[in-house]
Amino acid sequence: MKTIMKTLFVSIASLSLMFSVNAGELTVSGTAKATYHVTHGSQSDNTIGITNELNFKASGEMDNGFGWAYNMALDPSTAGTASSTTVPPSGSAINDDTSIVITMNDMGTAKICVSTCGNSKEYAFDQSAYTSMTDTGLSEGIVYPISASSYASLQYHTPELPFGTTASIAYGQTKKDGQSGNAQAGSNGTNLTAYSLVTKPVDGLTLSASYFETHDYDDGTTTEQQMDEGGAYGIVYAAGNFTLGYGKSYRAPELSTAVGAGTTDAEWYENTGISLGFAVNDELSVSYTTEESEVNYAHSAQTAYEIDMNSIQAAYSLGGATLSLARADYDNISYTNGLDASDTIIAINFAF
Repeated sequence: MKTIMKTLFVSIASLSLMFSVNAGELTVSGTAKATYHVTHGSQSDNTIGITNELNFKASGEMDNGFGWAYNMALDPSTAGTASSTTVPPSGSAINDDTSIVITMNDMGTAKICVSTCGNSKEYAFDQSAYTSMTDTGLSEGIVYPISASSYASLQYHTPELPFGTTASIAYGQTKKDGQSGNAQAGSNGTNLTAYSLVTKPVDGLTLSASYFETHDYDDGTTTEQQMDEGGAYGIVYAAGNFTLGYGKSYRAPELSTAVGAGTTDAEWYENTGISLGFAVNDELSVSYTTEESEVNYAHSAQTAYEIDMNSIQAAYSLGGATLSLARADYDNISYTNGLDASDTIIAINFAF
């Protein structure tokens, strides 16, 4: 089955690229965001920062009516040092989140993606006015399902089906950002197959689901007790100015050793989230989101502690900019009893 899917993806992409392509156009967009963090608890600090991202998109049409687009993000690196010879120094601009997308009209869309085109639905429920609680800069340690964006992937997305339904399938392999198309990613690793489905059966209701499974490179020396797999679903209902979301996500990580007394390996994680968004008017939006993450250990003697997260947020549009305020509280960070923190963020975001 996987061989057939891979052959199909490669064939579609190859046939599409064989058609003559008209000259396309290049556009540049991006964001510039300034933030002020006030963090208390296990990760205490006050920080001022500026983040930016430039997105380059080239697009055009083929003679057969298919459309194509190339997307690339230019981000500053957060890894490496000035003396490193293998990793760009921190702050260096590197290209990542690259993709080639071929739109085949009624036949759907084919994609080749590196570090982007994620199809996991663990955030499908989230209606936060500013950002998800796990994207604030504070390391809360929650474990989510793997997304195809963690790999270099071949993907197929269906056209819109009845009831606003769309589905996708992705096959991912080990990636290497910003490298030649012929560059090897390094040592053999796992590959991934991921599926997603979104449907809108009635007005205001959106149902989302995703599933992934990994397949290990067989080195002949390790017998896995459990391969990495998981999934998520989200239910969102919008009525007037209110939007309510509920979601669950799961992950059963790879276990490569036998389970015995004293084992601290997690057998699976279960996350539950509820989020309420309210549009006060055209400029102001507010939200409340709560989420908990439960770890279940492979050996029952291990004591498990839940991560609890709660956040109140507001975002106000200033026309060409958005001013946001977010407060989040975290209990039992990284599933450790009593390891708590809070984070308050003031942010102004400019889009261009």
